This record gives sequence, structure tokens and C-alpha cells, in this order.
Amino acid sequence: MLDPKLFHGIVVIIDDQLRGAVENIHAIQKQIETVGCHVIGMTTLPTDAQLANLGGASFFIVDWNLVGEPFDEGIAIPDALKARLVAEVIAFLKKLKGVRIAPVFVFTNEPTNVVIEELRKHPDLFIDADPSHILVKSKAEVVEKGIFAVLLEWLQQAPSAYVLKRWELEYERAKNDLFMDFYGRSVYWPLILKQTFEKDDVPPSVALGNLIGRNLLSRMTPFEFELESFDEKLLLGIQANDEKYRETLLSVLEGERFLSAERLHETSVAPGDVFKEGKSYYINIRPECDCIARKGQNQDDVNLYLLKGSKLSSGQLNFQEGYGQLEERDVNTAIFAMKDGSSFSFQFSELQVRPWRDLKDKRIGRLLSPFLTRLQQRYASYLQRPGLPRIPVAAVAAVPAKTIEPVPPNGPKEGP
Repeated sequence: MLDPKLFHGIVVIIDDQLRGAVENIHAIQKQIETVGCHVIGMTTLPTDAQLANLGGASFFIVDWNLVGEPFDEGIAIPDALKARLVAEVIAFLKKLKGVRIAPVFVFTNEPTNVVIEELRKHPDLFIDADPSHILVKSKAEVVEKGIFAVLLEWLQQAPSAYVLKRWELEYERAKNDLFMDFYGRSVYWPLILKQTFEKDDVPPSVALGNLIGRNLLSRMTPFEFELESFDEKLLLGIQANDEKYRETLLSVLEGERFLSAERLHETSVAPGDVFKEGKSYYINIRPECDCIARKGQNQDDVNLYLLKGSKLSSGQLNFQEGYGQLEERDVNTAIFAMKDGSSFSFQFSELQVRPWRDLKDKRIGRLLSPFLTRLQQRYASYLQRPGLPRIPVAAVAAVPAKTIEPVPPNGPKEGP
């Protein structure tokens, strides 16, 4: 059973009726506060500066029509004013998405389909084919069901939201443990490590960030995801739109094996760096310690050891379903879903040595381990592969003649 406490915490309510005596919004606020959550109440949309401080909220409640001043009963909001209010809420929701992805209740007194149609005009914000993080509801419905019951209903249809929220809670716990350990010890440890990194000619900012990341990971406990709570019928949605879910899976797989260039420090050079030059791709396999400029050497002069690669078409993807891997020969390594959903093959037959200055503006990202480690290990095996004498065709008596291929005039092809 999924636990609604996953969304306990700070809740932001943005509703101009908070200043009045309207019961619905106050009833919802009371439901939230009764379970120990803290409510931040706002009667107008937050400024950019205010929004930047709301990144830790568990969920948001936003009134669709933030008029500000109440209209007398029976008097309709002018169309021009309504259009402006809708545009302001849409703009806010887009800004909020850039600060915090969390459930957002949009409350409306209009029919909910009217609001949903407005949101559909912004596919970068709202796609209702899957359960969206924006829940369009009437206040009366939420008061009747209970806001955490409504959240649980939504969560039951969104396993991705559940898994990420569960991970986030463990991440916050581990981060707090990390801060307790490092705040409570010598305040000078970053300076000590900085000196150590500089002695190795390693960019201190890069190395220190990696060190903190590893310390954080070491403090995270094993996860227990209650995925059994989800109805297996949800998987039928994949069959109904398999191409869309394939794209999603490719994006998830890429995230675990490839860092795009904009996420890399510009002074960081490492094995796994991938470059694009024309239609060709190159990957650096030189050991990390050799990718650093030593004393008296300029970083631009550091040579990289590059293997040439190419993007694989769908017809070139020979997938071994039994092993869950792409087929490879001794002379190459294939990386599935490395970049933009595409798979790549890097060849071992020719190693190129080129300086960093020629390639630094052409870097598109970095392949991560264990995929990089596997490529390096396979290349090392390739360099040391022994040559075996050919087996005489006449000696293979147990093999039917039709399966024995003649030797090409120019000799056997390279590799198996």
C-alpha cells in the first residue's frame, strides 16, 4: 500500500480567497495542517525571487482565477481580464516546472475540461495522455475526498512519480547525514583536498564535486520500492503507445551511461569523452591520469587516444534477446542508447592520437562506467589477441559441407 506521507512537508497554497471567509480553501488548508504539514499561504502569484525559495515544497495548490478583489455574486469576470489571469497562471506554472517538479492542484470554479483545454495548448507543460503532475480539480471534490486521498489516487497511476519521490526522500536523508559528518569535522578539509588535487594537476572543483558525490552515494541505504502496489493493467498503456514508451526508455537508459557536454566542466578531460567531427565520432580511451597537463605542459597539448565510431542504424542493431545485449565482434564495441536514443559502434582497428586543442570544441559528452570500462577492457583484449592457425576444411568432417564458407581470395576478414 502506497503511503500518502510521501507528500507530507511544506505545502504552498496560492489562492486569493485565503484572505476571506470562503470555507472550501480553508477546509483544505486544515486537512493539510492536521497531519502536521506546514502551509505557506499566498494570495498572489509569487515573484521570481519568491519562487526560487519554494523548491522544497511537497506540492502546490493554485487557484485558476486569481482575481485579487472579489466580484459581486452574479457578475462575470470580463473576458479580457480572464485571458490575462489565465496567461499569468500558465506563465507561473512553466516557471514552477523549472524550479520544482511536484504535484500541482489547479482549482477552478469552471468546468474542469475548460481548464484542461487551455493547458493542452502548452504541450511543454501539460500532456494528459499520461497522468500529469498538474491535477485540475474543483475545491468541493477535494474537500469531499480529502486532499491526500486525491494525491494517492494520482500516485497510484504514476509509478514514475512514486519511485522518484521515494528516491528523493532517501536522498534528502543521506544528504543530511553527509552535512552532519562534514560540518562537524575540521572546517578546513576542502582546502587540504584542494592542495592534494593540485599536486596531481587535477582541476580541484571537478575532483571535489566528484568526491562529495561519492560520499553522498555511500550514505544512501538500499531502496525498497513497493511497485507491487501498482496495477499491472498500467502496462497495457505501453502496448497502446509502444513508440512513445520506447522513447522514454531510451532517455532513461541514456541518462545512466552518458553525460552531455553542457554538464561537464570545461577544464575536465577524461576517458570516455566523445567528440563529433563531421559524420564521425571519436571516443577517448586514454587513462584519466594521462589526460591531465603536467608541470610545464599546456592542457591544449595533451594527446588523447581516440577510437573512431559511427551511429548505428536500426538495421545494424543485432540484439541478442537471451542475453539482453547487442552482438559484437572482437574488433568493436557497441553502446546502446548512448546519445539521443541512438546506438554507436566504436572500432578497434585504428587508434588515433590527437591533441585536446583540436577536439575541445567538438566534445558532445562523456560515456560513463561501466560502459566505458567495458569498452577499455575489450580494447585491451583486442591488442593482445593471439593469432590461431586456420583449421583445414577437410578436417571438419562433422560440419555439413554447405555450412563451410570458402576462403576469400584476399584472405580472411579481420576478427571472427
